Amino acid sequence: MDNEIALRKEAVRRRLSGESQMRIGRALGRSATWVRYWLTRYDPDDPDGSLQDRSRAPHQPHSHWSTATRQQALSSRQQRQSGDRPGYEHALIGAEAIHYELAHLGVKPAPPPRTIHYWLKQGGFVSARPPARAMSSSKPYPCPACAQVNDLQQLDLKGPLYLHDSAQKHYLLVVRDVCSRGVGLAVAQDRRAATIAAFLVAAWQTRGLPTVLQMDNGLEFRGSNRYPRAFGLVVRLALDVGVEPLFIPPHQPWRNGGVERFNGQTQHLLLDRYVFDSTAALCDGVAALQLAVNTTHRLPALKGQTPDEFRSGCSLRYLDAAYDGLQRDLQLVKGWVSFIRRVHPGGRVTLCADDTFTINATLDDQYVLARVDVAAQRLDVYHQGQLVNSFDYLL
Repeated sequence: MDNEIALRKEAVRRRLSGESQMRIGRALGRSATWVRYWLTRYDPDDPDGSLQDRSRAPHQPHSHWSTATRQQALSSRQQRQSGDRPGYEHALIGAEAIHYELAHLGVKPAPPPRTIHYWLKQGGFVSARPPARAMSSSKPYPCPACAQVNDLQQLDLKGPLYLHDSAQKHYLLVVRDVCSRGVGLAVAQDRRAATIAAFLVAAWQTRGLPTVLQMDNGLEFRGSNRYPRAFGLVVRLALDVGVEPLFIPPHQPWRNGGVERFNGQTQHLLLDRYVFDSTAALCDGVAALQLAVNTTHRLPALKGQTPDEFRSGCSLRYLDAAYDGLQRDLQLVKGWVSFIRRVHPGGRVTLCADDTFTINATLDDQYVLARVDVAAQRLDVYHQGQLVNSFDYLL
């Protein structure tokens, strides 16, 4: 069985590296149907569990569970879905979350998620899922490491949001650790770089500093198109505290998938559920959501732990409470600024605005990692971990 699981993981690894399903099947000695099935089954938020065999029947037949246990599960779903009861305001509503709740309440044995899902379906709480789509074709992509807590944080800005009967714009600032799924949240009334930088300082003082901060190419994050090598305040702040800013390819928001999925979760756990008539009320709601996500959301990918439980005991690097970087004129003197880019025809790569480099014509349509060494004022371009070209990069 261990060999079979290893083959499934190898199929996923090869697919993420850009191999076709046909080549994977030939290399592993498996049919195209087998390859397609396990690629469809694979869940990046639960890489081990999603590749395990599933029994066609519950571990314990549905009829063998007591009526009281079934009612507890259905009642939990009702409370979670309405969000009216204290403690359930921002609760997850899936079968896995209900399973973890019953287990922590001392129900032994706790019904497995598959059985709970069956009960929810019987009770009309869930409908049939649409068929899963197979993974689309992609080129090898230089994913940053995220094996440990705070290896990689993803930054995003959601909005504009509007209060009840108000035209005032508000924005939700989100930073999410990919490994632990922990989040830092704040409400802002503008999307200026100074506002985002102040949010990051507060988040890094409480959630810890990442090794890499990944974000899209918004000017509020990156800086000016007119002076593309000057870099903005968010980049300068990151470099000042030893964090590497990493910009995903333009127009590919799914590369920041963790924080993008959380934005969707925020919509139905908070913004669609409650009406806010003041900035203070919205801030209180966001603070409550942050607390709920970090301390009560038990996730299959974390083996039933909450994000805060998962990160407890980890050796994390925090930004000093007395940090004064936003009161200083932050200079570009150290660190790396990285870009993941798709190579244009002719081997050209554009980092931002019209800042274009010709690296290697044979890499047309491939993804590369371009790293600016700030101290050396040099740009190094890597393809699948191999250095393919270097350029002077005067800041």
